[in-house]
Parts: sequence; structure tokens; C-alpha cells
Amino acid sequence: MTTRHDPPLDFEEDPRYAQANREARWALGYWLAFTVAVTGLAWALGYGKAPSELDFVLGFPTWFFWSVLVTSVVFSVLPPFIIRRYFKDVPLTSDGRPESAPEGRQ
Repeated sequence: MTTRHDPPLDFEEDPRYAQANREARWALGYWLAFTVAVTGLAWALGYGKAPSELDFVLGFPTWFFWSVLVTSVVFSVLPPFIIRRYFKDVPLTSDGRPESAPEGRQ
């Protein structure tokens, strides 16, 4: 039996891919945390309750108020901090220089 040996490739991975992957993981983690928080709170506060057992906050059922309204406000405050801390501006050109504006535009 022969063993196949591929010649080494002269390929250097662009560091922008690593940054893009980190940012994608943060976005996925944020979405997952939001989904778990909304679903978990809605289930914990409202699942299996008869309509007569529901409590209300500002006219909304408690489970909806806390799981959807409050959680959405809390999770809307987080992205600016996540973006400032973990996301980076990277040039989109292959040579790494910023792209210049087309003629006539600034």
C-alpha cells in the first residue's frame, strides 16, 4: 500500500478570516444567549398556568413583560459594548490599504 503525500501548499491564511470567525462566534453566542433568555423566562414564568392564574405588569402578562419586553431592552444595550470590545475594522482590499472613494465622491 502506498501513502500519498501532498506537496506543501504555499498558502498563508488571511488574518481577516480569523477575525471574521471570532466575530461570527460572538454574534452566534449573543443570539443564542438572547434566545435562551427569552425562551427560558417565558417558560419559567408562564408555562402551564391557567389564564385565571396569570399576573399582569403594565397590562401585559408577567411572562411576556419579563421575557420579551425587559429582556429585549437589556439585550439591546449589550451590542455596542460587544462590538467595541471584540469587533475590529478590517480593510476589505487584498493589499490591506483602505479603499479610496470613487472619483467625484467623498
